[in-house]
Amino acid sequence: MGERVFDVVFIGGGPAGYQGAIRAAQLGMKVAVVESRELGGVCLNRGCIPTKAIRASAELLSRARRARNYGIEIDTVRPDVKAIIARKNKVVSLLRGGIAQLFRSRRIQHLEGTGRLLSPREVEVETSTGLIRLRTEKIVIATGSRPSIPPPFDGLTGEIKGVLTTDDILEISEVPASLFIVGAGAVGVEMASIMAELGSSVTLLEAKDRILPREDEEMATYMTRMLKRQKVKVLTGLSVNEVVPGEKVALTLSNGQKWEGDAVLLAAGRVPNVESIGLGSVGLEETGRPLAVNEHMETGVPGVFAAGDVVGGWLLAHVAFAEGITAAENAAGLRSCMDYRVVPRCVFAFPEYAAVGLTEEQAREQFPATAFSFPFKSLGMAQALGEWEGMVKLVVHEKNGQILGGHVIGPHAADLIAEIALAMRHHIPAKGIVETIHTHPTLSEAILETAQAACGQAIHILPGEHTNK
Repeated sequence: MGERVFDVVFIGGGPAGYQGAIRAAQLGMKVAVVESRELGGVCLNRGCIPTKAIRASAELLSRARRARNYGIEIDTVRPDVKAIIARKNKVVSLLRGGIAQLFRSRRIQHLEGTGRLLSPREVEVETSTGLIRLRTEKIVIATGSRPSIPPPFDGLTGEIKGVLTTDDILEISEVPASLFIVGAGAVGVEMASIMAELGSSVTLLEAKDRILPREDEEMATYMTRMLKRQKVKVLTGLSVNEVVPGEKVALTLSNGQKWEGDAVLLAAGRVPNVESIGLGSVGLEETGRPLAVNEHMETGVPGVFAAGDVVGGWLLAHVAFAEGITAAENAAGLRSCMDYRVVPRCVFAFPEYAAVGLTEEQAREQFPATAFSFPFKSLGMAQALGEWEGMVKLVVHEKNGQILGGHVIGPHAADLIAEIALAMRHHIPAKGIVETIHTHPTLSEAILETAQAACGQAIHILPGEHTNK
């Protein structure tokens, strides 16, 4: 067994692991990253990036179908799924290679294999050529998560044709004529919208009483309307009781309703990868639950940190980036803290939905709050682009004008939410946005117009149309 010595070892090369490793190297540490699969983790290989690459194809398809509205004649428009997947793979491969290049430039050791904790200062790596023992001063556990398989689907993925995880759907060779999606959180809604655009007849199921159950109720209702416009059938307050395999996948729902079709997609959350990594060897409980950490990303064992999906909470790549960097800085002797007060989140459906901070309902429970909104249809740039569906909503503290929450449905919502997040992070009230000149004509003016409404200075909307009392 070979032995190598490092200052810090990251077990996992996903968003938390690779960004944390680069930050640790910047701080002068000798770094190793142990990864059993591809660098970049779920986000780059089986999540954020491949999904968005496929969505980009679906978006272009949608615009081509509407080309006549822009004065453009296109004779034939149809999706080529194999070509779409090939393009997705090319994008992923390019970005994965970019991470490897960054590792080489920082002299970060990438060990391809499975890591297991032996002690708070030792990691064993099982590679294709044998075992390697790593001695290290600090360890960061960044083993990520995997799709949750809800009952009654236990043991059926990979065994029954047509029962797909969120990993599987990204490798399809053809669009299923009919698709049933279990779970209407961010991933379920996003995939329902994308697959419907590609031509699948989609049914979306949510056990709670509405889609996006953790998001603002008004915005969830709006998104439901948008899905139905795409001919997505939305079922809420129901679950799957029985699965019957065959040439088609057959389901029985909790109300007795039957469904039969080509494929079922399981989008019912994720579980942390905490099994078989040697937690007990360092004194951490092996409960199957996310690892507990403090604001410095420290576990209860000195010198052992954890970051990313494995710690639960916000299962978002950008949160994992921040957690990995925070863990690296603390491993290097700095005292960095994670701040979860302002975390933007998004759903890349058609149209996009993005949010930050509190929902209107949450804000009203905690503060004297009022919500103000502005429709994209009243915005010059949105009309020029032909993308006028959607709205911006700001939830504002009535006494000091601080923004408590921001919500955007519409074109480039995930980009636009950054301005609101920045204002919230630095305690800039709505008035601060109003006093900032925004470029015209741009979509960002929708944020300005909503802030103007919050300050009693609404320009392009009629009095009384912008406030939710």
